[in-house]
Amino acid sequence: MPMRILITGASGFIGSNLVRHLSTQGHEVVACVRNISRYTRYSDAVTYVECDFNHHVDSSDWLPLLDDIDMVINAVGIIQETASQKFSILHTDAPIALFKACAELQIKKVIQVSALGADESALSQYHLSKKKADNSLISSDLKWIIVLPSIVYGPGAKSMSFFKALASLVVTPLVEQGEQKIQPIHINDFCKAVAQLLVIDGNNRKINFVGPEAVTLKQTFVLLKCWLGVKKARFLPLSYNGSMLLARVGKWLPGIKAVNPLSTETIQMLKQGSTASVDPFVKLFSFTPISFSDSLARSPAQQADKWHAKLLLLRPLLIFSIAFIWIYTGIVSAFLYPIEGSQLLLAPFGVEGKWSLLAIYGFAFIDLVLGVAIL
Repeated sequence: MPMRILITGASGFIGSNLVRHLSTQGHEVVACVRNISRYTRYSDAVTYVECDFNHHVDSSDWLPLLDDIDMVINAVGIIQETASQKFSILHTDAPIALFKACAELQIKKVIQVSALGADESALSQYHLSKKKADNSLISSDLKWIIVLPSIVYGPGAKSMSFFKALASLVVTPLVEQGEQKIQPIHINDFCKAVAQLLVIDGNNRKINFVGPEAVTLKQTFVLLKCWLGVKKARFLPLSYNGSMLLARVGKWLPGIKAVNPLSTETIQMLKQGSTASVDPFVKLFSFTPISFSDSLARSPAQQADKWHAKLLLLRPLLIFSIAFIWIYTGIVSAFLYPIEGSQLLLAPFGVEGKWSLLAIYGFAFIDLVLGVAIL
């Protein structure tokens, strides 16, 4: 039976795939996005509404969006904090406000996309912030299901794109010996299972969403190197402290932060591990998720995949190069190139006297500003 479903985080990797999957199954999807202008060109099968979790921290903020909604799926999540995106707000305060509004309007069911590791052993702020929202939902009067995924991968997944970029290197850095375990689940299996949760019997439960087999970080890179056609798998083991230092440096590289899932906190999470038994998943949904190795084998890397992997880590260098050109031009124009020479170049255009000095230093200043802005 078609339902009217509100999906938060609809512009993210998991949320956007849930929107696509559930709308094609005939459900009426209301997708919450931060910038609605980007989605006005899409079909009428999905209703997009503007919603910024930073400003939806009270239950009253959610009530208008929940009008005539049957079920809610909260798929908002960030792996790293920024100046405008904080774990405490996006993972805790806003979801709790959403759950309170759902309870007030007696929404039939709430599905919370949390994270594997958001339990009693949680140490990272990422996991702890998710856990607080989970606990709030558990203590409510709502019918709820909490999904606890390991790494979710598939076309468009930023974290896996970064792993592919690292795998494309001649020598790939590892955290220690790369023995940290993950249990990736493909986005198609993730969406297929969530679709079943809408109608499945048995609410008020936590479900681990994991692939059929755990793989170490090193094994993940070996598989990706084979997929990309890298002839030899060479690795550079880094100490835990060295990995943390590299993560801190990467945080400030322009062009990398947007696609880099590795931070000091995610390295701590990797060390803790992200695995669980797949048996409860198989028993509940009656299918076994595709393994990471089989997924790669069924979708051979195309030339575009190989180029994207190789060029992704060059992004900071390209940004620095363009910025350097503007900054260098500004410095040369203002301080190194003879002013008389610059004035002679401007004279044929009728720019002379004090106006030539204003033009020289003015445009030099603009060059410097553009260079800094690019960074």
